[in-house]
Amino acid sequence: EILGALMSMMIVWMVTGVLTYLACMRLLHPDYDIDATVMLITSACAVLTNILLSLILHQTGHGHSHGAQAREHVSAPLEKPALSNASLRAAFVHTIGDLFQSISVLISALIIFFKPQYKIADPICTFVFSTFVLATTITTLRDILTVLMEG
Repeated sequence: EILGALMSMMIVWMVTGVLTYLACMRLLHPDYDIDATVMLITSACAVLTNILLSLILHQTGHGHSHGAQAREHVSAPLEKPALSNASLRAAFVHTIGDLFQSISVLISALIIFFKPQYKIADPICTFVFSTFVLATTITTLRDILTVLMEG
Protein backbone atom coordinates (compact mmCIF):
# COMPACT_ATOMS: atom_id res chain seq x y z
CA GLU A 1 0.00 0.00 0.00
CA ILE A 2 2.68 2.49 1.02
CA LEU A 3 5.00 1.59 -1.85
CA GLY A 4 2.13 2.04 -4.31
CA ALA A 5 1.38 5.44 -2.80
CA LEU A 6 5.06 6.39 -2.99
CA MET A 7 5.18 5.32 -6.64
CA SER A 8 2.11 7.43 -7.40
CA MET A 9 3.69 10.49 -5.81
CA MET A 10 6.96 9.86 -7.67
CA ILE A 11 5.05 9.73 -10.96
CA VAL A 12 3.32 13.02 -10.15
CA TRP A 13 6.67 14.66 -9.42
CA MET A 14 8.32 13.19 -12.55
CA VAL A 15 5.47 14.29 -14.84
CA THR A 16 5.51 17.74 -13.26
CA GLY A 17 9.28 17.89 -13.78
CA VAL A 18 8.94 16.96 -17.46
CA LEU A 19 6.16 19.54 -17.96
CA THR A 20 8.27 22.21 -16.27
CA TYR A 21 11.27 21.31 -18.44
CA LEU A 22 9.15 21.53 -21.59
CA ALA A 23 7.75 24.88 -20.44
CA CYS A 24 11.31 26.16 -19.98
CA MET A 25 12.18 24.99 -23.50
CA ARG A 26 9.14 26.84 -24.86
CA LEU A 27 10.28 30.02 -23.14
CA LEU A 28 13.83 29.64 -24.46
CA HIS A 29 12.73 28.67 -27.98
CA PRO A 30 9.48 30.53 -28.77
CA ASP A 31 9.34 29.31 -32.37
CA TYR A 32 6.68 26.66 -31.72
CA ASP A 33 3.12 26.34 -33.02
CA ILE A 34 0.09 25.45 -30.95
CA ASP A 35 -3.19 24.09 -32.31
CA ALA A 36 -5.53 25.73 -29.82
CA THR A 37 -8.60 23.80 -31.01
CA VAL A 38 -7.01 20.42 -30.34
CA MET A 39 -5.64 21.76 -27.08
CA LEU A 40 -9.13 22.92 -26.03
CA ILE A 41 -10.81 19.61 -26.86
CA THR A 42 -8.13 17.49 -25.22
CA SER A 43 -7.90 19.57 -22.06
CA ALA A 44 -11.70 19.78 -21.67
CA CYS A 45 -11.93 15.99 -21.91
CA ALA A 46 -9.08 15.63 -19.41
CA VAL A 47 -10.73 18.03 -16.95
CA LEU A 48 -14.03 16.13 -17.13
CA THR A 49 -12.31 12.75 -16.78
CA ASN A 50 -10.26 13.90 -13.79
CA ILE A 51 -13.31 15.39 -12.08
CA LEU A 52 -15.17 12.12 -12.52
CA LEU A 53 -12.19 10.06 -11.36
CA SER A 54 -11.61 12.25 -8.30
CA LEU A 55 -15.29 11.94 -7.33
CA ILE A 56 -15.10 8.15 -7.68
CA LEU A 57 -11.86 7.92 -5.67
CA HIS A 58 -13.13 10.26 -2.96
CA GLN A 59 -16.37 8.29 -2.53
CA THR A 60 -14.49 4.97 -2.44
CA GLY A 61 -13.15 5.90 0.99
CA HIS A 62 -16.68 6.48 2.32
CA GLY A 63 -17.23 3.23 4.18
CA HIS A 64 -20.37 3.51 6.28
CA SER A 65 -24.07 3.07 5.69
CA HIS A 66 -26.83 5.59 6.11
CA GLY A 67 -29.60 3.01 6.35
CA ALA A 68 -31.15 1.10 9.25
CA GLN A 69 -27.87 -0.58 10.13
CA ALA A 70 -26.29 2.80 10.77
CA ARG A 71 -28.84 3.51 13.53
CA GLU A 72 -28.06 0.18 15.20
CA HIS A 73 -24.38 1.07 15.56
CA VAL A 74 -24.77 4.46 17.19
CA SER A 75 -22.45 3.58 20.07
CA ALA A 76 -19.73 2.27 17.74
CA PRO A 77 -16.46 4.21 17.70
CA LEU A 78 -16.03 6.89 15.10
CA GLU A 79 -14.85 5.57 11.76
CA LYS A 80 -11.65 6.60 10.07
CA PRO A 81 -12.13 9.53 7.72
CA ALA A 82 -12.55 8.93 4.01
CA LEU A 83 -9.33 8.20 2.12
CA SER A 84 -7.54 6.76 5.17
CA ASN A 85 -5.89 4.17 2.91
CA ALA A 86 -2.55 5.65 1.81
CA SER A 87 -2.73 4.20 -1.70
CA LEU A 88 -6.24 5.49 -2.20
CA ARG A 89 -5.29 8.90 -0.85
CA ALA A 90 -2.20 8.98 -3.11
CA ALA A 91 -4.33 8.04 -6.12
CA PHE A 92 -6.79 10.79 -5.18
CA VAL A 93 -3.98 13.36 -4.83
CA HIS A 94 -2.52 12.12 -8.13
CA THR A 95 -5.90 12.66 -9.79
CA ILE A 96 -6.23 16.12 -8.25
CA GLY A 97 -2.75 16.93 -9.57
CA ASP A 98 -3.78 15.76 -13.03
CA LEU A 99 -6.93 17.85 -12.71
CA PHE A 100 -4.90 20.97 -11.90
CA GLN A 101 -2.59 20.33 -14.84
CA SER A 102 -5.60 19.80 -17.12
CA ILE A 103 -7.15 23.05 -15.90
CA SER A 104 -3.83 24.75 -16.65
CA VAL A 105 -3.88 23.44 -20.21
CA LEU A 106 -7.54 24.45 -20.58
CA ILE A 107 -6.82 28.02 -19.40
CA SER A 108 -3.83 28.21 -21.74
CA ALA A 109 -5.89 26.85 -24.62
CA LEU A 110 -8.64 29.40 -24.05
CA ILE A 111 -6.15 32.26 -23.98
CA ILE A 112 -4.34 31.01 -27.08
CA PHE A 113 -7.60 30.25 -28.91
CA PHE A 114 -8.81 33.83 -28.56
CA LYS A 115 -5.40 35.56 -28.64
CA PRO A 116 -2.87 33.38 -30.54
CA GLN A 117 -0.12 35.95 -29.99
CA TYR A 118 -0.26 35.14 -26.25
CA LYS A 119 1.08 31.62 -26.65
CA ILE A 120 3.45 32.38 -23.76
CA ALA A 121 0.40 31.65 -21.56
CA ASP A 122 1.11 27.94 -22.02
CA PRO A 123 4.48 27.82 -20.21
CA ILE A 124 3.37 30.40 -17.64
CA CYS A 125 0.27 28.36 -16.70
CA THR A 126 2.46 25.26 -16.58
CA PHE A 127 4.79 26.91 -14.03
CA VAL A 128 1.93 28.20 -11.86
CA PHE A 129 -0.02 24.97 -11.79
CA SER A 130 3.09 22.79 -11.41
CA THR A 131 3.93 24.67 -8.24
CA PHE A 132 0.37 24.16 -7.04
CA VAL A 133 0.47 20.43 -7.86
CA LEU A 134 3.76 19.90 -6.01
CA ALA A 135 2.41 21.78 -3.00
CA THR A 136 -0.65 19.53 -2.85
CA THR A 137 1.49 16.38 -2.75
CA ILE A 138 3.75 17.44 0.14
CA THR A 139 1.39 16.26 2.90
CA THR A 140 0.81 12.86 1.33
CA LEU A 141 4.51 12.43 0.64
CA ARG A 142 5.32 13.35 4.25
CA ASP A 143 2.81 10.76 5.51
CA ILE A 144 4.27 8.09 3.22
CA LEU A 145 7.83 8.81 4.32
CA THR A 146 6.77 8.78 7.99
CA VAL A 147 5.32 5.28 7.59
CA LEU A 148 8.39 4.06 5.68
CA MET A 149 10.77 5.50 8.29
CA GLU A 150 8.84 3.79 11.09
CA GLY A 151 9.14 0.51 9.18
